[in-house]
Amino acid sequence: MVVEIDQSIKIEQTHADTIIGIANSKQIAVCITRQIKRKLEKDFRKADRRRLFSLRTFIAGCVLGLEYAKFKNLSDVVIDIEYTGQERRLRSIFLEMWSRRHDSEPDVSFRLIGKGSKAHEVCWKTQRGKRKPDVVLTYGDIKKLALSRVN
Repeated sequence: MVVEIDQSIKIEQTHADTIIGIANSKQIAVCITRQIKRKLEKDFRKADRRRLFSLRTFIAGCVLGLEYAKFKNLSDVVIDIEYTGQERRLRSIFLEMWSRRHDSEPDVSFRLIGKGSKAHEVCWKTQRGKRKPDVVLTYGDIKKLALSRVN
């Protein structure tokens, strides 16, 4: 099963909530609030890992969103290119986080998703208030996953 992931409002833009859209035959909207992003950014600063804040928080949101969606037979994850040139690092972070919680690993790739994608659609509708997020991630859940290997 192939799943696409898109993001609306980047993690490092702490003035607004981030929506991560996950889609195949169903659509899931995951919200990381601006307040949580600001708290996590402080945590990463304290750990002297400020440069990893956006990448690890984004991937933690993706992993937690995929777990919430409970996709069966997940084989391929396609993530929109949000952080150009960071694809190898993002894949490594994804597999590190995923493997701590799951036995099998999906194939992770990066490409431009585009506006015709269901993942983009769910992000856009949620960001515009035309749809509620399916899950609002908690500070504790993201921190546990995103900061566990950083310290």
